[in-house]
Amino acid sequence: MNENLEDIKTVEGLVCWALAQIAHPFESGSIVGELLDGLRKGTGSSRADLMLYQSDMNILFFSETSTSEEGGPEAGQISLTDTKNSAPVAALAGGRTVHVDDLRESGFLSMSRGARTLLAVPVIYAERIHGILNLEHEESDAYSADSVRWIQAVSAVFAVLLEQSYLNEQVFRLNQRLIDQMTDKASSGDPAYRAHAQRVSELAGAIAEAMELEPEMVITIRESGFLHDVGKSGVSSSILVKPGSLSDAEKNEIRRHPVLGRFLLKPLGFQPAVIEGVASHHERWDGKGYPRGLEGEQIPVAGRILAVAEAYDVMTSDQPYRQRLSDEQAMAEILKEAGNQFDPAVVEVLLKINRI
Repeated sequence: MNENLEDIKTVEGLVCWALAQIAHPFESGSIVGELLDGLRKGTGSSRADLMLYQSDMNILFFSETSTSEEGGPEAGQISLTDTKNSAPVAALAGGRTVHVDDLRESGFLSMSRGARTLLAVPVIYAERIHGILNLEHEESDAYSADSVRWIQAVSAVFAVLLEQSYLNEQVFRLNQRLIDQMTDKASSGDPAYRAHAQRVSELAGAIAEAMELEPEMVITIRESGFLHDVGKSGVSSSILVKPGSLSDAEKNEIRRHPVLGRFLLKPLGFQPAVIEGVASHHERWDGKGYPRGLEGEQIPVAGRILAVAEAYDVMTSDQPYRQRLSDEQAMAEILKEAGNQFDPAVVEVLLKINRI
């Protein structure tokens, strides 16, 4: 659906718009504020809050707030143990919608001046309580039974969006633990692994920024840079730290690591561009690289940047088979390979960054 949120005038239309956004889980966090603002305007409410439940502290805290007042409200929280006259607390405690037609006859307190109608709807996915959707209106009897049902539908949309965010966070934490384990395994065979990965990530990100790539791509390249050698966790440690020349069989095992990196990262839900950067960082501009023999701009931009960043870091760091080169010597080697091993445009940017 391409309909602009500003053109939607009904809560029904807002629900349809929000449902269309659920298909884009990585963007769900960015639409929560828009959805809340659209709900407030669509219902004529003076205030709308998405309040998240933090069970370990037994509080509701304000995650997003939309208000018609200038300047907006200050962020804060409500303790469930201290408050007995709050519609959001009552809704959370009872697990049901609290609808107050006239505040003056209820004993409840509002959070904004002049409010008369209060509506607090639990935001629940399956049995997981995410929080409360809270609305306040300056007129009495402002929400009809039909309006309440549509607002409850919006609450269900919020529940799906928040569940997506929760699950994404759990996957992220699991991925971090798995990556730490893989990094630790690679580091046990090559003690310099983690420091190398961090330096390549930083340099690749700096190159990407200097190339004025989109911010999302810069983040992707930084992630690819840190993970580029994760496939080495499947390579024998005796090969990784061997001081002399490698045999053909040992070289072939080393050359498996970009493919192993793809194999390890793909099931973990990483963005395809991150995985492609890892898988292509040993491709060459002239098509003589591995694992797929890609050529020129067939190579993903992340792979082209990582190829240069990694080569520079390897040359300027001590290796089991040789001492490090100076910055000048490393840049001379990289310049020699511009147009052969490396993308000339990336080499030019590295030259500007180093100012050599």
